[in-house]
Amino acid sequence: MQKVGLGLLLIGFLAFEGRALAAETTPPPSPEKETPSELFKDATRGILRALGLILQSVPQYEAPEILDNGDIIIRRKHTKPEPGDKPKPDAPAKTKT
Repeated sequence: MQKVGLGLLLIGFLAFEGRALAAETTPPPSPEKETPSELFKDATRGILRALGLILQSVPQYEAPEILDNGDIIIRRKHTKPEPGDKPKPDAPAKTKT
């Protein structure tokens, strides 16, 4: 019975010490104090940046042309390739199995 009591006392002591150590540690100070208005501005900038990227990914088209026979042609604008982009080959590469 004494061993059980001693074990429970030891477990209680360790649990209490762990809580005391955890309570003493303070969170690291934040580099800047964030206010709701600053968070709102940052979120708005992120949303506008995302919308800009979405609009850039949508294909752009030239003005429609009406031919003499009544056909309407809407051509896609050719975008300049990014530096470092390689043109894709017409035929797929053959794989060996």
